[in-house]
Amino acid sequence: MQINRHAAKSLERQQLKSIRRFYYAIADINLALADIHKKIQPNIDEVTYKHATAYINQYISYTTVWNMKFAYNIESPEVAMLQLFHLRYIFQHEPVVAFIQERQLVQEQQQSFDKLQLFTNEQLFLRYEKMLKYIDEQKEL
Repeated sequence: MQINRHAAKSLERQQLKSIRRFYYAIADINLALADIHKKIQPNIDEVTYKHATAYINQYISYTTVWNMKFAYNIESPEVAMLQLFHLRYIFQHEPVVAFIQERQLVQEQQQSFDKLQLFTNEQLFLRYEKMLKYIDEQKEL
């Protein structure tokens, strides 16, 4: 009986460590992306990206994509995905020679995010398309 209890506690500890590592990985990605947002913010025209920013901010609790706070946001895989989308959208509309270092950092974070295998490529594509559709609808208003 004692051996079963010990094995169960050991498995529980392993699972808790695994879960903590997952949230640490998400937090690292979110914090790195938040830093990139802070670096590029003074060098872009935020008004140009107000619709993309508004879409992203719908999914971020109590703060904005430009000022990421709170553990709930920082440990959220969805927030990481949306920050990646936001930065991708901005970089697609900025000159190619702008933000070279930041683009590389985003690519590294994208790879880290992809390694976690949270979403399928189809899910990511559909979600990005949903954001683009929202932006187009807002521009028409």
